[in-house]
Amino acid sequence: MSIALADLRDALNGAPDNQIMRMMLVRRLVDDGELSEALGLAVDLSPAEVPAAGDRAVLAKLFRSAGLASRAEAFADGAPETAPEAPVDETPVTPSPAQTGGLRVVGGQEADTTPPEATPALGFGDVGGLEQVKKDIRRRIILPFAQPNLVARFRKTAGGGVLLYGPPGCGKTLLARATAGECGARFLNAPLSEILHPHPGESERRLSALFNKAREDRPTVLFFDEIEALAAKRSNASHSHVGQLISHFLTEFDGIDSDNSGVLILAATNTPWAIDPAFLRGGRFDRLFFVPPPDRPARASIFDLELAGRPGADALKADQFAAKTAGLSGADIRAIVDMATDDAIDVTLDTGKEQPITPKMIDGAINGFASSVGDWLATAKDYATYANESGRYDDVLDFLANHGRK
Repeated sequence: MSIALADLRDALNGAPDNQIMRMMLVRRLVDDGELSEALGLAVDLSPAEVPAAGDRAVLAKLFRSAGLASRAEAFADGAPETAPEAPVDETPVTPSPAQTGGLRVVGGQEADTTPPEATPALGFGDVGGLEQVKKDIRRRIILPFAQPNLVARFRKTAGGGVLLYGPPGCGKTLLARATAGECGARFLNAPLSEILHPHPGESERRLSALFNKAREDRPTVLFFDEIEALAAKRSNASHSHVGQLISHFLTEFDGIDSDNSGVLILAATNTPWAIDPAFLRGGRFDRLFFVPPPDRPARASIFDLELAGRPGADALKADQFAAKTAGLSGADIRAIVDMATDDAIDVTLDTGKEQPITPKMIDGAINGFASSVGDWLATAKDYATYANESGRYDDVLDFLANHGRK
């Protein structure tokens, strides 16, 4: 009988240094298609901590899918040169809520517990494409962290809130991690499953513990994925405690009882139109960045990574395929390559002679493929067209005009 996913998460929370347990959870998340969470856990692993060839193969594929070529190569090179100095304790220990505060540290570096080599920093060089988004983030987020004296001169603080929005599977979490790396800040991930609790007052207590943790060692990027679960419109709430949690979140956000300078609150959502307007006011999530499906350079990079090592890859021109796949996500591109690979395998089995992947096979897969983000783009277009008085969704309209599928 397989271990429940929730039990694996609980076990790792109780023993965060147990790399065997971490790898078990990563593999389970990959199998379940939860690639963003799997990447957040896996990025802290080093090849020396993963002796099993099968585990390294899983990690290499996961990093390739995220566009982290150097990390993928490190795990694809074979056995690690060194092994952990001592065996890992496999006994899970479940901590109390007071010990964890609902917090998992998935990035950055805690100097007293984590060696530098175990926490490779991510930067914008690890994120393919999205150059305009990176440029905007550098100007509006990174520079205030890099030049706090200049910011203070204009009576501003290096902190506040930033909301990344866009279709699922297009790299919002990776971009958040890279932003923290570019800022030279700790990256604290706050899984909502470990904040939300059915008992009255417990979610608020965990949220406070999380903000206190972020304030302990600044600068810090505090990241909330799927923020709509915490910040949904109160008019749609069916329970009064939802409104209480939102009010508590805003109190912590505004730093009414604490100093939040040097804490950047970064969040991601697929549904910005579902978020309570109070979160989008000035001084809160007033900086919104649209993270679209990968642009042409990013799509070419994904094609290159997915085709690498397959029969016929050297004769395939990734940029030609990238030109035909505007509006598709990275997951869509991986599915296209898999479809073309299946065609090549079928011919190989029928003829008994290895059949390389051909441009015709990939073109056929592209022509018969429906984008997984099509429904999201259709919904976003409606909001951008009919509910965009503030111009909040102008970037969506620009994307649809310039990069929509022909």
